[in-house]
Amino acid sequence: MAGHSHWAQIKHKKAKADAQRGKLFTKLIREITVAVRQGGPNPETNPRLRTAIENAKKANMPMETVERAIKKGTGELGGENYEEVIYEGYGPGGVALMILATTDNRNRTTSEIRHVLSKHGGNLGSSGCVSFLFDRVGLIEVPKDSISEDELYEKALEAGAEDILVGDVAYTIYTLPEELYQVKEKLQSLGVQIEKAEVTYKPNSTVSITDPETAKKLLKLLDALEELDDVKEVIANFDMAEELIGGV
Repeated sequence: MAGHSHWAQIKHKKAKADAQRGKLFTKLIREITVAVRQGGPNPETNPRLRTAIENAKKANMPMETVERAIKKGTGELGGENYEEVIYEGYGPGGVALMILATTDNRNRTTSEIRHVLSKHGGNLGSSGCVSFLFDRVGLIEVPKDSISEDELYEKALEAGAEDILVGDVAYTIYTLPEELYQVKEKLQSLGVQIEKAEVTYKPNSTVSITDPETAKKLLKLLDALEELDDVKEVIANFDMAEELIGGV
């Protein structure tokens, strides 16, 4: 299995622990605020906001918190002015990294990301240094225990999906980025349970990691980056044997 997809499955399993530590709430609030700023406060006409609110409800976020995040996005409530920033860099073994962040202080975020990369054997690159190794895609996650593979393939095809990846705990459906929410809502109308939907990046080529020490360093780096409050997601272009991932 491709390492980047297996890493996605590990992150999937970690979601509950993140929620317990409150980190998930922080990231969901920022997503709601940014979605409002980009598309307005009405979830009926703003599919990104609609999805962000759905995710907040799944995480048992109180509605008052959701409403406050929406008001921050409209400017009705004062507070941080978040922007989305993409950082590019390298990890151990020459693995390319796309680090998606949401920040109210770009200098602080850059400094934190550079520090984590340096500490774990990576380095921050210039804009465009690795982005050509990734394709921008729509990504939808469906719990594996909620539907059979055959049934999902049939419904995903009907909904206009581009590709499906079968993981340990979830199916990953890929779409064209501009068709993400259209496909998501079609799947929901067909009774498919959606756990996650977002526009993100997918590697178009991978680096094979076979050395156990390099694997350990790389996975620790990815984990440390995603522990940062400002980091929304990290996408890496590696292939790694399952036993190397399991040993970390």
